[in-house]
Amino acid sequence: MLAFIFFSAILFIFALANVYIYKRLIVKISFFKYLHKFLKYFLILLYILQMFFFLFRKEDFLSDEIYEILALSFAPTYCFFFITLFLDFIKFICIFFGKNYSISYKFLRIIFEIFILIFGGFLIYISINNALKIPNVKKKQIYIDNLKQELKIAMLTDIHLGKNLHKNFLEKLIIKTNALEPDLVVIVGDLVDTDVMYLKNYINILNEFKSKFGTFYVLGNHEYYHNVNKVLQLLNENTNMQILLNKNIDLGIINIAGIGDLMGLKQGVYGPDLDKVKKDLNKDKPSILLTHQPKTALLYDVRDFDLILSGHTHAGQIFPFGIAVKLNQGFLYGLYYLNEKTKLYVSSGAGFWGPSLRVFAPSEIVLLELKGKK
Repeated sequence: MLAFIFFSAILFIFALANVYIYKRLIVKISFFKYLHKFLKYFLILLYILQMFFFLFRKEDFLSDEIYEILALSFAPTYCFFFITLFLDFIKFICIFFGKNYSISYKFLRIIFEIFILIFGGFLIYISINNALKIPNVKKKQIYIDNLKQELKIAMLTDIHLGKNLHKNFLEKLIIKTNALEPDLVVIVGDLVDTDVMYLKNYINILNEFKSKFGTFYVLGNHEYYHNVNKVLQLLNENTNMQILLNKNIDLGIINIAGIGDLMGLKQGVYGPDLDKVKKDLNKDKPSILLTHQPKTALLYDVRDFDLILSGHTHAGQIFPFGIAVKLNQGFLYGLYYLNEKTKLYVSSGAGFWGPSLRVFAPSEIVLLELKGKK
């Protein structure tokens, strides 16, 4: 029910945005004078694609190519909405101070209008590219009590392998991660975002991650949406990743633990069990906890852990949705100090979910450089 309300609200917002763009921008552009009808129908078509995406995004009959086109349909509306809003704000300021905001010379007006359209196209490209590109590397030094030697952790979250991001994206992600020469790789949930049948022919390339201690993985909420048992079977049969499902492993210099996602509590399967993890935790060594949703740190006693690694938030992914994410999760992005001992790092993620857009929330591969506390 909540999902229905959420998606209905999004579609309503985009419907209003398309109307707003037409009324406040399209009909104001002088050389669009004879194109108004065509552009009106174009915006209607754009909205139909947006609506189709939300209604049928989970259906198998959508090919990858059609899905990608539907996911791209949101960018023009989003970018030109904010351009139109900005122009209206400038007009309001001019009117408020009694200034003339219109451009008297026809030639200059046309030049300005062309600039607006080119700038809009540039923003569309940037916002889409930010979502689809291989992430940049974000390096972060973190000091840990009692850590006897430095440790490099390559952290990946929210890859969302599915109809938009698949084999080619994963291959390049692995190559870029391996170039960092990490001691271990962690994948903190939302690796899988489609029916496992679409992943069987390439999921084994996860074995190409190279590190001293191996690759460690925990479930995210999206794995539960696609039959979590089938996801676990796929990964167990085709990869050598260590799946940390309410368990911890002693790596000698550090403990690494992981718990099920909070979605497991709703579905009644593989929910988080931190007591089980802590039962045999070697407390004489520093400990890292992998948990997909950062608000887990607010719901459970995590004082036995030195570092918690999470994702899920995408750092908001699309401005200004970060506000809602922060309210829901309690955290948005970056390093947080929960107490004198425990730190939390929330990654913006390597992939994206839904529309092919990232705005003011760049994707990342995180290289955590852990050092003994000074």
